[in-house]
Amino acid sequence: MSTSAKLDTGKNKQGEGSLVLRLDEVRPNRIPAKRQTAPELPSARPRKTVVTYKTEKITGFVKAASGGISGTAISFFLMVVLPTVIGAMYFAFVASPQYVSEFRFSVRPSSTNGSMAAEAALIMSNSYIVSDYAISRDAVEALDKMVGLRQIYSNENIDALSRMSPDASIEKMVTYWKRRVSTSYDLTTGINIIEVSAFRPEDAQRIAAGLKTLSEKLINEISEKARQTQMSVSKTELDRAAERLRDLRREQTALRIDQGTIDARKEADAKLQITSKLRSEQAALKSEYASLSSYMDSKSPKLSVLRSQIKANDDQLKQMQSQITTSDDKNGALDGASLVTRYDELETDIDIATKYYQSMLTNFENARMQASNSQIYLATYVQPGLPQIASYPRVVFDTILVLLSAIGIWVVLTLVYYSIRDHA
Repeated sequence: MSTSAKLDTGKNKQGEGSLVLRLDEVRPNRIPAKRQTAPELPSARPRKTVVTYKTEKITGFVKAASGGISGTAISFFLMVVLPTVIGAMYFAFVASPQYVSEFRFSVRPSSTNGSMAAEAALIMSNSYIVSDYAISRDAVEALDKMVGLRQIYSNENIDALSRMSPDASIEKMVTYWKRRVSTSYDLTTGINIIEVSAFRPEDAQRIAAGLKTLSEKLINEISEKARQTQMSVSKTELDRAAERLRDLRREQTALRIDQGTIDARKEADAKLQITSKLRSEQAALKSEYASLSSYMDSKSPKLSVLRSQIKANDDQLKQMQSQITTSDDKNGALDGASLVTRYDELETDIDIATKYYQSMLTNFENARMQASNSQIYLATYVQPGLPQIASYPRVVFDTILVLLSAIGIWVVLTLVYYSIRDHA
């Protein structure tokens, strides 16, 4: 075969996607190694060694370069240029303007008598509570009742991509609301910033004012609940001490009514004094009677009078002693000794209950003062204002953001595609 014929054959095979070359043509300058002479064998048909190279990738690029548009350019147009143009047109001509109204506040304690670390932890905790409440379901439901949140964000004048469905469920409303409100907390200054966006300046200001009112109400409820919890133990002990004292007072009153006496102790003392006086008089009468009977007749009037007086005094003395030592089972009346003992026991219990009640009253007052000093409040120093310029959309910035995002996605997908094709 001639050299020109071989070249024509190679060109034809290259057009079909493969290149076939003879090994001795690939390396024409190769010097054959010397071999040892061997006995001559019968001549046979010579064998040719060929090497085949796949050139589909090369031919593909060649075809793309020789005519038409490459797949890379088409993918760049579809994934980068077209989304960027659509995004720019949407931001410039379709998207509804959004106005932002904000308010700033700080959660402060009513007094600074406690430790600084405890107060800082209290302020931080309650600040995060307010921030979390602002994006919660409770806040959405309260704002819907207060300012008509659903009607504001489902207005027909809002573009379709930004408008909320009028029939949206509460869960979808919460998800939509989280895109319209932003909260931030500065750990250094302890300042909270809450921003609310709406599609009209008046709506943004009204929603922000309603959210501020709800936040103040939440902080007041937290403070009042903490105060009541702090005082509940002291109040319970105070009520129990007061009830115990009232029970003892009622028991003392019932004892006085049953025994028909106001002060058993004083009455017992009076009876003891009367008994002691009667005994003294009895001793004097008996002594006089013994002295007169030594020289007077027993039937004399004087001795008769003395005997009568001694007998009367003795009867009265027995009566007084019976009142002190004898009880009346029918009427339920106690004897003097038992009555005094019971009365003294009640007086002792009442005295102890009174002192315990006074102690609990003091503890309750201290707890009340401490709870009052530990109350917190919402200090709003920037009120919700009426915005005059729309904050969103930012046409140039948002368009550049779409462009960079599209380029990033296109580059990643292109690299993945070529990587898969190279290993196929």
